[in-house]
Parts: sequence; C-alpha cells; structure tokens
Amino acid sequence: MAYFSGQGRVYIGARDSAGNPAGLTFVGNVPELKVSLSVETLEHQEAQSGQRLTDLQLIKTKKGEFSCTLEDLSAENLELSLFGVTSSVTAGTVTAEALPSGIAVGETRLLARQFVSSVVVTDSSGTPKTLPSAQYTVHAAQGAITFNDITTGGPYVQPFKVDYSYGAAKTTAMFRSAQPEVWLRFDGINTADGNKPVIVDLYRVAINPTKDLSLISDELQRFELSGRVLADVTKPSDGSLGQFGRLILQST
Repeated sequence: MAYFSGQGRVYIGARDSAGNPAGLTFVGNVPELKVSLSVETLEHQEAQSGQRLTDLQLIKTKKGEFSCTLEDLSAENLELSLFGVTSSVTAGTVTAEALPSGIAVGETRLLARQFVSSVVVTDSSGTPKTLPSAQYTVHAAQGAITFNDITTGGPYVQPFKVDYSYGAAKTTAMFRSAQPEVWLRFDGINTADGNKPVIVDLYRVAINPTKDLSLISDELQRFELSGRVLADVTKPSDGSLGQFGRLILQST
C-alpha cells in the first residue's frame, strides 16, 4: 500500500504547433495544486417494474479542470492570470513633461513614468521659474508629486513642467492577450513514500483569468490560477499518452 502526500514544482509553458511544450517556466512556490475530472452522463430509467429503476448510463462528455495557488507575483505569472502582455521599460530621462493645468494645493498628480529621481518642477512663464523642492513631495516609486505650496516664490504660470529620471521597470497590461493555452507539468515527490517521483503532464490547459488579486491584507498574498483541461487531438487516442494528460509513477 502506498499513501500519498505531495509536494513539488509546477512548470507552465506555451505549446508549439505539434502540441509539445515550447519551453517551461517554473511558477514559484505552489502550496496547493488540484486536478479535477468529471463526466456528464445520460441515464435511462426502465418503465416496466413500477420503480423507474436506472438500467443504463451513458457518458456524454468527459471534462477536466485544474487549479493551483501561486505565491510568486512575477511578470510571467501575471501575464497568465491577467491575460496580460508585459513590456519592459528601460531607464531614461524626461524633459518638460507638462502636468494638467489647474493644480491646487494638496493635490497629487501622476507622472508618465515610475521609479523617478532628480525631479525638477518649473512653470510655463516666459522665463520659467523653478519651484523649490520644499514646496512639493515626490513619491519616487509611484511616479507622483504632491503639491504642498504653489504660491511661495510665485506667482507661477501653469501648467507646471517636470524634468526627471526614471528607472527600469516591467509593465503588465491587463486583458491584452487571447486566452492562453499552455502545457502544465507537476514535477512532484510523494513525501509519504520515500520521496518517490510523481510526474503529471496536462497537455492543453485553457487558463482562466484570476478571480481575486487581493492587494491589501495582513497575510502573505496568494492568488489562484485555474483553467479547463482540453483534449489534445495531436496525441494518439489509443496511445499511452492519452489526450488529456498523464500521471507517471516510478515502478517498484
């Protein structure tokens, strides 16, 4: 008898035109991974005994679903869970970025870039005046400026213009890609049986967008990645691979 208690690593990757993994990426620590199989059936009841007994059951459809809990807020994981497209921003500088006119004391205005430094704010007068840095607060990581005083040293002519440097970043835009279809591999061990290897391949998984991405909490944040396991018709229906997936155990 072999009991099972699993741990392991989860890899996800795009599929090539032949239905094979084009390259798998480790998704980070996964505290929970589930694969659920189900069938939809058609049942027939006899009409002779007076008890309407079920005398036939036919399987109409076979379905598979998977879900896993992710803890790594990486760009690759966010692309999958948000149907996103990630772009890289290289470090650079901005000159005279104009803010909207009508800024009032206490307002916070956003810059076009984040992770900013060397911020200088000037006005739009014929001979531009520079606002003393004590009159505004720079939120460097957020790329934002809060204006605390816009009169001392003035009068100033709006719109204000901002010179600054910004750092490298990665940006994932939500709902920019089609529904991803991926190959998923669980490279696991059975901790209840001497850490014997347990391997699961799901050949074709259509990913769902994450339902909840909790951004404020006292706990370590996790988010769910789930999807429907689809049939991969590139795999032979009568072969050892199956058309949905496979579970591999080491022979004893």
